[in-house]
Order: sequence, then structure tokens, then C-alpha cells
Amino acid sequence: MIRSTSFSRGIHLINGRKQVLIQDEINAQASVMWRAHTNATVSLSTDGLTATLTIGSATTIVQLLNPPSGAQFSTMTAVRFATDPATPAGNPDQPNDGVTVLVITLPAGSYTLEVLINPQWAGMSSSSYTTPSSVPLSQWSLTSPS
Repeated sequence: MIRSTSFSRGIHLINGRKQVLIQDEINAQASVMWRAHTNATVSLSTDGLTATLTIGSATTIVQLLNPPSGAQFSTMTAVRFATDPATPAGNPDQPNDGVTVLVITLPAGSYTLEVLINPQWAGMSSSSYTTPSSVPLSQWSLTSPS
């Protein structure tokens, strides 16, 4: 169980709805694990700040922007933790074959996690993508961050 004194999440479609920014502002009294489940094959950059997700010929690049000290992507299998609550009687976990979990783990503290999701759209080059400014959630508007 995460013991947080505060947690806020913002999700913003940017660049003409071609990219997605997920921003979490966390103040936690225990370690925090950010997770995203995917059926894609996941490849991590050597610095752990970029994950490339591939299904067939479709690719999405996920970037950790302005990472807190020590933050980086890792992967794990999609299985229940030993510390998770038990499933209801008669409803065992189903296998998650082909599912990978993209993970960011941080110790207790205050953090802003900015995860930028860049689907690699046909006809777009690397210069077609934008990196948004870092803006606190309390200052987001319909046009920010951009």
C-alpha cells in the first residue's frame, strides 16, 4: 500500500493530439512504483530514460522527462505481488501471457513524474514531435503544457 500525503495526475493531449503527456505529482511516505502494462515488446535505452514499445510494425516511444534523481524505466512480468490482497474466493488470477510491465520506482519523497508518449505516426519525422515545457499541474490550462 502506498502511503501518500498527496497525489495528483494530469493527462494532456499535445501537438494536435499526436502525443500524450502523463504528469504525476507525488508526495509519498513510502516507495512509489509507477506502472504501465503493455502487450508490446519493450526495449529500454541504456540510460533507462526511454522505452520503445513495438507491436508488429507499430512503434511508440515513451520518454521520462526531467526525471527525478535515480528515476528510470525498467520492466517486470505482469504478476501479482506477494503483498497484494488475495483475489476473491473462486476467482484466481488469470495468466498475463505476452504482457510486460513498464516500471518507474522511486523511494519515499516528493516527485513530479513527466512521461511523454510518442506514437510513431506515419508521415511524421522526429522534428514533428514536441517536448512540452514543465508546468505544475496547478497551472495547467487547455493550452498548456505545450
